[in-house]
Amino acid sequence: MKNIRILIVALATFALGSCSDFLDLEHESNISADNFNKNAEELYASLVGCYNGMQEALYREWAMTELRSDNTRIYARTSTTAIFDVIRQLDLSTIQPINYLVDEYWAGNYHNIERCNTVIRDYAVVDDPDLRAQYKAEAMFIRSYHYFNLVRLFGGVFLVTKPITANEARYMQRSNPETIYDQIEGDLKEIVENDMLPDVRNGEELGRITLPAAKALLAKVYMTRYPVGSDEYAKAKPLLEEVITAAGNPQSVSDLVPFADIFDITKEMNKEIIFAIRYKAGNLGIGSPFGNEFAPANSGTNVINGSGRSYNYPSTSIIDAFNANPSDKRKDVSLAEKYYNAQSNTWVDDDETTQCRFVKKYLSPVETVNDGESDWPVIRLADVLLLYAEVTNELEGPTAEAVKYVDMIRERAGLEPLEAGKKANSYYFRTAIRNERRLELAFENQRWFDLLRWGIAVQRITEYYNQEYIYTNLPNGYKPTIVEWQTVLPIPLNVMNINPELTQNYGY
Repeated sequence: MKNIRILIVALATFALGSCSDFLDLEHESNISADNFNKNAEELYASLVGCYNGMQEALYREWAMTELRSDNTRIYARTSTTAIFDVIRQLDLSTIQPINYLVDEYWAGNYHNIERCNTVIRDYAVVDDPDLRAQYKAEAMFIRSYHYFNLVRLFGGVFLVTKPITANEARYMQRSNPETIYDQIEGDLKEIVENDMLPDVRNGEELGRITLPAAKALLAKVYMTRYPVGSDEYAKAKPLLEEVITAAGNPQSVSDLVPFADIFDITKEMNKEIIFAIRYKAGNLGIGSPFGNEFAPANSGTNVINGSGRSYNYPSTSIIDAFNANPSDKRKDVSLAEKYYNAQSNTWVDDDETTQCRFVKKYLSPVETVNDGESDWPVIRLADVLLLYAEVTNELEGPTAEAVKYVDMIRERAGLEPLEAGKKANSYYFRTAIRNERRLELAFENQRWFDLLRWGIAVQRITEYYNQEYIYTNLPNGYKPTIVEWQTVLPIPLNVMNINPELTQNYGY
């Protein structure tokens, strides 16, 4: 799957005006509402386009998630670069509907939703019943993944489940969040209950969606949508158990992939990875940009060829969280606080004067700028183990099995098992799980969604604004604040301008 170029570009018939401007669905990989895949080969090419299309939305996802959390921040107090102001808006919770990073993220998701809708519409052209169901399920999973992100970030959005004409799209209204969740949940339940996907992938299929990935995503939907302790919330637990069993039912740290190996480009799609958005270097148009995006600005070739941009800049808060346990192996894999300048034979390590920190998880050698090899994990085993510990704790308290999984992850990181006091009751164990999720999944676009799911985003970011040194020393004495409505992104202005009857999210 990884070494296939975006075949859909060559096979699609393009028609201007076939998709709505306000959804911004016109794209080189789109098939219009009037054009159809005629056979299994064309449908497979369209499905490849769905996989590759996830890269477009992911490109700006860090700014919608990690940057708005306590894990990363703006890279300087002031800057003359064109992108600085829009990054600062997201970081300081002063987001405007005209913010083009939000607009690009919205458009990227809807571009790929349209690709998925085309596959779902045309899947019957495949003669083999198992393959036919599989192609449909893969497109449904990807569409659910996009809608799950959109509904958590924007609230009510446009529910588009089939290719539509420009006129249909222009007068469409936003669906409420419950309707969006109904669609996500229904699609994922159809996949799971009908066993529409294989349990494992091998060979050339490695990296394609599996049934355990669908179960894990559905479990996360249950834990996000429903009140803690409810019957619907509890449905996540058996799903997570099945995912853990499919992953080999790990019983000790020796059953886990070493943490550094998870992100090693020579060991991609290791057994830790349940689903990842894949990248391929080699000037194919599907390389990862994040090595350059996250490396320090003005660092020349000292960190990565072509220098960096200092986006998604690690916060002092996340560094302090790692430093609370100096033996934690995850820190050096996840981030760096300095780099060596070979030209001046000095370490660049003064964050007060120079951008010197950077995220390392997606750093790989590149010959061409923005053309890295590193995949981006979306669901991995540690995420599932910690979710299982969380849901078990909320339903039953800190059981031996739940504690075992947390301790396994800690042992892999080089840490001691949890102290007795941290697993004495549900409250203390909940705190321990949340801390472990932050460190284990740092910079994987999970933190903001966790804060929302736990209902503590405003509380935690308020504390963060009051503690992080850069926010206490902004120009003109500005002090950032956040209230509940600011946890939801604005509908992009380009979208609002097409249909004046659309309602904007409160506060914008």
